[in-house]
Amino acid sequence: MQVAGRFEDYSDFGSTLNGKLASRLELVDGLALRGAVSTGFRAPSLQQQFFAAAATNNIGGVLVDAVTLPVNNPVAIALGATPLKAEKSFSWSAGAVFDMVDGLNFTFDYYQIDIDDRIVLTDNLTANRNAAGAPTGGNPGFGIAQILNNAGFTSISAARFFFNGIDTRTRGFDAIATYRTTLGDLGSLSLMAGYNWNDIDITGRRTTPGSLAQVPGIDLFGRLESLRIERGQPRDRINLGADWEWNWLSATVRTNRFGEVFSAGATPINDLLLEPRWITDLEIRLRPEGTFADGLELAIGANNVFDQYPTVNPVGRTTDPVTGQPGNLSVNNYFLPFSSFSPFGFNGRFLYGRISFAF
Repeated sequence: MQVAGRFEDYSDFGSTLNGKLASRLELVDGLALRGAVSTGFRAPSLQQQFFAAAATNNIGGVLVDAVTLPVNNPVAIALGATPLKAEKSFSWSAGAVFDMVDGLNFTFDYYQIDIDDRIVLTDNLTANRNAAGAPTGGNPGFGIAQILNNAGFTSISAARFFFNGIDTRTRGFDAIATYRTTLGDLGSLSLMAGYNWNDIDITGRRTTPGSLAQVPGIDLFGRLESLRIERGQPRDRINLGADWEWNWLSATVRTNRFGEVFSAGATPINDLLLEPRWITDLEIRLRPEGTFADGLELAIGANNVFDQYPTVNPVGRTTDPVTGQPGNLSVNNYFLPFSSFSPFGFNGRFLYGRISFAF
């Protein structure tokens, strides 16, 4: 049994008390059950509290000068920003360990993590104004312009800020097996196989703060950012690896299967499902023998040896899945052919050589 507690006091957001209870029960030699329950927190980071930036963003095909503001900025305060609180979590896990067979180790763990008051960035809150600077059009752009104008910020076109916006729940499990054996005169071999399944859901949303609550149609954390959290990473992943060593020669090969990822677009017509991909890495190492070569290692290898790329962003025209009407896909897809949601990047094969010396 393990019991732990921790109390801390921060000048930024106050005090926090957290604890953990864990246990392990070995039923018979080589077979054990384990579990844990804990609470935790994450303090607001420096950039979440103090970062500020200005940029020209493409919002719905319109170029808008937008600012990202710290929560203590007068513009952010006018839009309802409040001091950030620490994120709080409650998690539990349960699993089993099996190592009855020489060289073989197998673990399985199921887990659930609840995070409250998660710090996220609001959507761009865009103000609609006419040439004279007066609010125009419908809500929410009209209402946002009215709030900013009333506060004296008539030059701000769009703004966003960090806030404790959502609660999330993550459920999943890990299954990992390792096996080590000798091959006689052929050296030793280590094998690894792992599978992870993960599901993230937004379980709660904060109400719209301050004067924004009076503006119809406001959604501080909208469809795009919500989908980034819930479906912007692989639901499952497979890891396979082998490491072989013999005297002065060794090699490592790893292959990972990244499950499908939902790449959300600014509108449903630009949504894209990234297909699963296997990514394989290979490295061969040579350690020359001899007095002057002691400590020297030469290696050659390749990351993504089979030169895999994510699903290509489509271009041209398609059918809107919501309205059923034909429409144009984003013109950005012509010069950004791959989605930034790809879990393994989009640079293809990488070859390298390495010389190292240990002394």
